[in-house]
Amino acid sequence: MRRHTVVQFACGLALLGALGVTAALSGCGGASQSSGSTGTGNTQASAGTPASTPGASGTLATKKMLLVELDGVTYSALSAGIASGKLPNLAKLTVAPAYSGGVNGTLSQQPNLDTPGWATVLTGTWADRHQINSDAPNQASHSSTVFQMLKSAGAGTVGAAVDSSGLAALLTPDQNAGNLDTLVNCASVDACVTQNSVSLIDNGYSLVVAQYHSAQDAALNDGLSSANYASTLAQLDIALGTLVAETAKRSNENWLVVVTSSHGLNAAGGTDGLPLPAESTSFIALNQAPNARLGNTTAPATMAALYTRASIADVTPTLLAYKGVLPDPSAYALDGGQFIGATPVSQLLGATGSDNASLVLTWTAPATGAISVLRNGTLIASLPAGTATYTDSQLGLTATGVYPFNYTVVAGTAPLATITQVVYVQPPPPPPPPPPLATTLTTGLSSYYPFGALPPVDRLNASTMGPWAVDADGGSLVADPFGGKGLQIDTHTVDSNGFDGYKLTQTNDVTTHAQFTIGFWFYTSCANLTGNGTPVVSNKNYYSGGNAGIAIGLFPGSSASCNIRFNLGDGSTRNDINSLNVSANKWTYLALTIDTAAKKINAYVFDPVLGEQKVLGQALSINIAKLPGLGVFGLNEDGTGKYYMNACNDTPPYTVGKCAATPPDVQAFSDLALWTRVVTETELQSIFGSGQPLSTLTH
Repeated sequence: MRRHTVVQFACGLALLGALGVTAALSGCGGASQSSGSTGTGNTQASAGTPASTPGASGTLATKKMLLVELDGVTYSALSAGIASGKLPNLAKLTVAPAYSGGVNGTLSQQPNLDTPGWATVLTGTWADRHQINSDAPNQASHSSTVFQMLKSAGAGTVGAAVDSSGLAALLTPDQNAGNLDTLVNCASVDACVTQNSVSLIDNGYSLVVAQYHSAQDAALNDGLSSANYASTLAQLDIALGTLVAETAKRSNENWLVVVTSSHGLNAAGGTDGLPLPAESTSFIALNQAPNARLGNTTAPATMAALYTRASIADVTPTLLAYKGVLPDPSAYALDGGQFIGATPVSQLLGATGSDNASLVLTWTAPATGAISVLRNGTLIASLPAGTATYTDSQLGLTATGVYPFNYTVVAGTAPLATITQVVYVQPPPPPPPPPPLATTLTTGLSSYYPFGALPPVDRLNASTMGPWAVDADGGSLVADPFGGKGLQIDTHTVDSNGFDGYKLTQTNDVTTHAQFTIGFWFYTSCANLTGNGTPVVSNKNYYSGGNAGIAIGLFPGSSASCNIRFNLGDGSTRNDINSLNVSANKWTYLALTIDTAAKKINAYVFDPVLGEQKVLGQALSINIAKLPGLGVFGLNEDGTGKYYMNACNDTPPYTVGKCAATPPDVQAFSDLALWTRVVTETELQSIFGSGQPLSTLTH
């Protein structure tokens, strides 16, 4: 599924820890004020550090800040581009890896997605504080943004020019409250971001945020190794040079330039949100000398190594420290620490003591600086420099329960905070019985395949299913989630005309109804996937995601899971949901609901390892008359029955596996159902949780 966007030029940061369990994140607010459409040209400009010496009048230079957010620029691509000389402006900065997504297994963990990442960059907190855990619309940060904190400190005018409308919406509350003097929504036009950021610099703003998103679009569309991705990085480097050169023109001003990205990308260039090294590795680039927190530039190979580095939550504390307005330790509600000036502690975590009545704090201490420990803003311990642990045994708790505490550990004058929880353990209750299968699931049921035997039979006699061609794979039976038999389809068996997989033909196509739902159990090995994608269920020509119809497809992920994407197209416009994942070699339940009257799309994945994942209420923007696509659904195929041949630009006679870019696949299906209504989340939860087939309701 390719996303066709304007390749022009994209915000975020913070850090928390935890006691027993860990910490959280906060979001940014704002709204668009104006937009631009012209650029500043492609003249390459220098990204050198502006002078920090006193001006001609003898007064000290005014400190100002430029934060550039480059969504989709990975640390590996950045390092390679600098090494090859293709990113000369970024090469003039100190560049180091930094982690996104919080710390796995703690309260601070958050998905490696755009909106949580933006919130962290711009608040210095993780999602347990800022409460933004997805890319869903209409979210509001529960943490103060860097704009609000600078305004409260009287630190001058602040502005942002952003590529992403989602970020503009997130920042609208700050603009409405007067915390953000200017907000420009550039709607995916990089030249607009550059032009308006130059204007903010020239108009004397104290903080200018420039956010570009084009690299992430290029990675999704064409992959990380594509010429388009490399070209986009080069354009972004030129844009950065233009901005930094503009700061250098300003007399008697000393600009701190920080460049970062809200999260990493997976091997296919996608944003699956997983807590894995590639997805969790961002970067920080700086034009001034950093402290030891940003000292190691080698790429971490493991999550444990990554957590020893700086994080995107450190950006906001750094900006505040540079302006001299970092909150006092007694009121410090940030999760990150500064990476200029005094080195703060890092890796601050907490665990419930073995007595279930104390908290054990651990951290990595800098080389110098006496240690102070504060609980909920009150000093509770003063420790020698270099101390790296403290046990708080004066909590005063007697009842079983979960209690939150906010700890701040200060090294010298540099603070770092974490939210921690102490848990008094009780014997666990017996597991509850599985929920019953919702009896309402028979309402609006249009077609239902329990499988169990071949050929498959629709229990409601409203459709037929079978191989696309008699000389292609006829399917086989495999163990399903219920102890019965599901349908396995192997596209390694193909006829000379290129037909493979199965097709589902309906007498009353559910996609012509005002509301409909597609749901089924699904099993895949997640092996041999490529960036071209592999269809699961589709009624369109899946050669392009923009073609008319519906597609559910597989894309590469980690070794234990893969990315499942939902796509709707009408020939010119498309809807995409790309952030959900399925575990390899596990039965998962997938569902897509479409309400054409309300113009809403819901997508669900119920996975035994990854849990329930969902995207709710995405706006349906395509022409609904095009949803029937080619009128036939393919299984492990698209609506043509020839996806693997078409995707390779091949013609008959077709040989299986001839094109390595789109290898054939083996997929299994069970309990496939179509409804002419929107099946609710509660009903879908009962399908997954009960472990029972719909046939128990339809006898």
